[in-house]
Amino acid sequence: MSAGSKLGRGLTGLIVLMLALAGGGLIALSPDIALPLALLLLPGLVALVVDRTPSCGVARAIVLFQGAACVHPVMDAWYRCAGIDGCMSYLAEWPTVLRVWLAAAAAWVMSQILPMGLKVLEDYRLGHRRSMLIAKRESLSTEWGLEDQPRG
Repeated sequence: MSAGSKLGRGLTGLIVLMLALAGGGLIALSPDIALPLALLLLPGLVALVVDRTPSCGVARAIVLFQGAACVHPVMDAWYRCAGIDGCMSYLAEWPTVLRVWLAAAAAWVMSQILPMGLKVLEDYRLGHRRSMLIAKRESLSTEWGLEDQPRG
C-alpha cells in the first residue's frame, strides 16, 4: 500500500483522527496533566506544523527526544500533583522545561549535523580507498615493468 494510493491517504487521515481523539480523551480525563504537558511538548508540536521535509523526519526526531525527556517529569507529576495549580507549578518549573526543550534542540541539531558528518566520513573513506588503489596500481606496474600510460 503506497502513501499515494487512496487507501494510504485514508489510513493516514484515520491515524490523525485517532491521535486527535486520544489527545481529547487525555484532556478530558486529566486536564491537570494535559495543559503542562502541552507546554513541555510545544517545540515538537511547532516542528510538526512547520516541518516540510519528506515524512517530517526532523519533527519526528524532536517529538521522540522530547517524549523521552518528558517521561520522568510526567510520572512525578501524575503521582504527586493535586490539581492543576500543583501540576503547573511542578511541570512549568524552568529546570523541567529547560531539560525537555534542550532535548528538542539536541534532536534538531543532530538531524542537521549528522548528515553532514556522514558525508565527511564517506568522503574520507573514498579518498583513503582511492589512495590505497593508486598505491597498489603503482606497486603492480613497477613489479611487472609496465609504464603508466598517461590518460588523455
